[in-house]
Amino acid sequence: MTHFEKQIINNFFERYVNSAAAPGKRVPVPVDRIFPGFEDAPPEQKESFLKAALSLEERGVFKLRWLKRCKRKTLRYMECIDKDTLFHLAGKPFPKTIVKQIKKTAAAMSTEDYAPCCMELLNFIAENVTISEIEHGIDQKKFKDFAKLIKTLYDNSYIPHRSTPLNSRYSILDGITPRALSVMLYNDSKRLDLVVKLFSRILNRARKSWKIFIPDFSFLLRSFPETLISGKIAIHFAETKTPLANATGSIIGLPFETVRKVKKISVMKNAKKTDVPSVLTIENKETFYALANSKIYSCVLYTGGYPSRAVTTLMQIFSVSGFDFFHAGDVDPDGILIMQELQKCVTKTIIPVCMNTATFHKYRKHGRKLKQSMINNIRFIDDKIRSIDGIQDLITLIESTNLGIEQEFIDYNN
Repeated sequence: MTHFEKQIINNFFERYVNSAAAPGKRVPVPVDRIFPGFEDAPPEQKESFLKAALSLEERGVFKLRWLKRCKRKTLRYMECIDKDTLFHLAGKPFPKTIVKQIKKTAAAMSTEDYAPCCMELLNFIAENVTISEIEHGIDQKKFKDFAKLIKTLYDNSYIPHRSTPLNSRYSILDGITPRALSVMLYNDSKRLDLVVKLFSRILNRARKSWKIFIPDFSFLLRSFPETLISGKIAIHFAETKTPLANATGSIIGLPFETVRKVKKISVMKNAKKTDVPSVLTIENKETFYALANSKIYSCVLYTGGYPSRAVTTLMQIFSVSGFDFFHAGDVDPDGILIMQELQKCVTKTIIPVCMNTATFHKYRKHGRKLKQSMINNIRFIDDKIRSIDGIQDLITLIESTNLGIEQEFIDYNN
């Protein structure tokens, strides 16, 4: 095999392995991607490359596409038409056999007791698994392991009918941890995480199709997000008519598992009357405790830096409940980006509190030198946030001084 034949073979092999294309799909590749600088290469190199391409075409591995085919003057594209031989020449077995095994397994499952939504997902995987995913470990056994998992979730889910998409509540998880479930399914405490991770890329593609239902695997996340909130509010849940009433306005902790069951939040009758209820989000815990009893806002919510799922879900609930939004955070790029993440959760514009040039100048002597990585994060601040009154002036000041003010230094009394 000549140098250019090896170059062509290896180029196509790497493309197929790293592409999102399923094994049966053809992808024409421009010549300048196979041989960068082909048009400007010396004549002898171009001739050697063309001889190699023609040789591989004669062997039935590739199809060549010319600008003027009758005279074969300009080669534009190459397309692999025999991937079996391509992989053989690259010294790799073509994963067609694995694809056939997966499709055969999926077809057999369609005759068993699998829910319709479950089979739609399994069939999507069988038809769309890529060479890259097979190279990373997806095979018939892993496919069976994955199918066993989603069937178990369907058979133990709180849904009215087997044709209904799964929600995130599974009775099999009542009283056991995900690792215990892994042992129950595979007699291996780590296999469950590995199986879900292995199929994550193809699950993302299925999710983007908007046609394939994807099970909720959030129970595998072990960060246990939670937050703190204060204020005279009533928290209304979807499954009960009796709200959680915080009549004293005390600080209460809300884990995500509780937050996800909340339907709406309202201000209690004994709270200070305002035209529109409001929530102040606070980045730093020390500042949250200092402002938890605020008489200005209906309630105060601790974000703990960048918002967790508990915080973002609460923000969405506050939004549909008609609250106005205010935010107090560090006067630096990350502080602004945290506000940006919160803004994504709500429809009303969040009003920054003490995040302006006046606050910066007041506490400048307490400012800290920012690392270049944080200064670079300014590019991620979008136009919507920059358009909020005072934010762009603050960004310009931060860039010119390379300084930031931590929230703990700021006096919010006034």
